Amino acid sequence: MEENFNPVARTRANYYTPGSPVQFVCVELLKGDVSGEHAVCLTFKNISKVTLTALEIHFKCKGVDGVILCEDRFEYRDLEVKPGEMFGMDDAVFVTSKAITSVDVSLCNVYNGKRVVHLDAIKRVRLPAPKRLSAELEKALEVRMNRPELKYQPQVFENGWYCACGAFHPKEEDTVYCSECGCDRILLQNALNTLLQPEQPAQTEPELETPLAPQPEQEEPTRIMGAAPVQPAQEEPTRIMGAPRRPQPQEPAAEPTRMLDDGMREQFPDRAARAQAEEGTRVMPAASRRAQPVAQQPEPDYEDNEEYEDERDSVAETLIRWVPPITAVICAAVALCGFVYYQFVL
Repeated sequence: MEENFNPVARTRANYYTPGSPVQFVCVELLKGDVSGEHAVCLTFKNISKVTLTALEIHFKCKGVDGVILCEDRFEYRDLEVKPGEMFGMDDAVFVTSKAITSVDVSLCNVYNGKRVVHLDAIKRVRLPAPKRLSAELEKALEVRMNRPELKYQPQVFENGWYCACGAFHPKEEDTVYCSECGCDRILLQNALNTLLQPEQPAQTEPELETPLAPQPEQEEPTRIMGAAPVQPAQEEPTRIMGAPRRPQPQEPAAEPTRMLDDGMREQFPDRAARAQAEEGTRVMPAASRRAQPVAQQPEPDYEDNEEYEDERDSVAETLIRWVPPITAVICAAVALCGFVYYQFVL
């Protein structure tokens, strides 16, 4: 007599086998509508690039008190599983009237025609538990992605990634599309990031009125960053630039008149005598004297410079005194000679 089995519970695998061409996906517990017995069905997925023809597994079923109810090997034969397809959900590996609490599955051998891959020695890796979304965020994500049963937060790990539907895709699968719900991993993550951001008030132009009713948001799978509000340009007061003030030439400071004191007269007697013979008072500039320290100006150099200036002044005074009379005498002699030549010779 045929009997219908209805699904009672479904649990995803919490571990995977690294490097295997096939992965254990989930375990389902079915109950017969006539006998009331429980049937255990396992689901696997081909994550390789070739077609699989057979699979050998080892399973272990435990009851409520932790007692092993069944431990055996099971073979899936005469398969033709394409890459990315799932299989095994229609075959019951164990049927019992007792309640089952857990099922442990180990992959043994995978066949591709005559080629076989042995997986007994590969150590299984336990997966972290997926993070459950809040009820509000779950509904918002389902509406935005237009997919049902998106209950978990998408996560990316070193060995694979979790989809929002709870399916785990190992890195050997090498895909960004979920084979169970069809979501794109990148679009799914962008949609969730958009929902997690706090809502920003609608930005309007300064002269427009703010609408009373909120505008409905457009459903976009890709996150779009809003542009920054444009600030109106503020008029800057006119600045009056005055004419630049030209620097005024500074007049040289008047230098005091240097007088020969008694000490200087005794040290330089010739200089004092010449100073008395000249007319007026001679002014000596003191700026050049102050520019250098006194220690760097020895007295012999100072005396030589003064004597050189005095000799030059005496020559100039002599020329100024005698050149005009001599010039006048020469001009008179030339005129007299010319007059005599024109009067007596011609």
